[in-house]
Amino acid sequence: MRFAVLPAAGKSTRMGRSKLALPLGESTVLECLLAALRQAEVEHPLVVVGRHGSDLVPLARSAGAHVHQLDDDTPDMRATVERGLRWLENRFSPRDEDAWLLIPADHPIVLPSVIGELERARQASPERTIFVPTFQGRRGHPLALTWQHVAGVREHPRSEGLNAYVRKQAAQVREVPVESESILWDLDTPNDYERLHRLWSSTRGSARSSDGPM
Repeated sequence: MRFAVLPAAGKSTRMGRSKLALPLGESTVLECLLAALRQAEVEHPLVVVGRHGSDLVPLARSAGAHVHQLDDDTPDMRATVERGLRWLENRFSPRDEDAWLLIPADHPIVLPSVIGELERARQASPERTIFVPTFQGRRGHPLALTWQHVAGVREHPRSEGLNAYVRKQAAQVREVPVESESILWDLDTPNDYERLHRLWSSTRGSARSSDGPM
């Protein structure tokens, strides 16, 4: 994967504080996410930060990500994503076939193995251009799309979000079954955060056990 867009310009009103700056394990949610992207060899992760999100800027930069801090508020996640796509376009001139990951801030846990599954699916199915991970038949995040969809996103009706765009591209979508329920984990409220802590600890413990001697 060449690119990833992490829209982080929301105000986290239900959480009461920045979701991505919350502690998780020995670091923060954002740092865990960017570490996974590094491990999965995503070349250019971009964190799009709101004008009130200065606390995320040093976290993102120290973790090796690009940062685009907005000067004004965006009306929704789609607008934030489009700002990020424009930033990447201006700096890297992506080709239509280049892939990018969409990682919403309310689905912030991404495992390198899931990104690997999406990339293998992309290589195996070059006729498809959108790849959606599923767990037990349920769709989750992140999404992987080729850059050719950027123009389509911009032309999509402003009253509809990115999920509606993906639904309208059904012929281009390949669902990719994965073994990790993490693709369904969301982070909107303090209760979600407590649950995420438990799930994350369980996941990391399982990973350490599987890496050890039999």
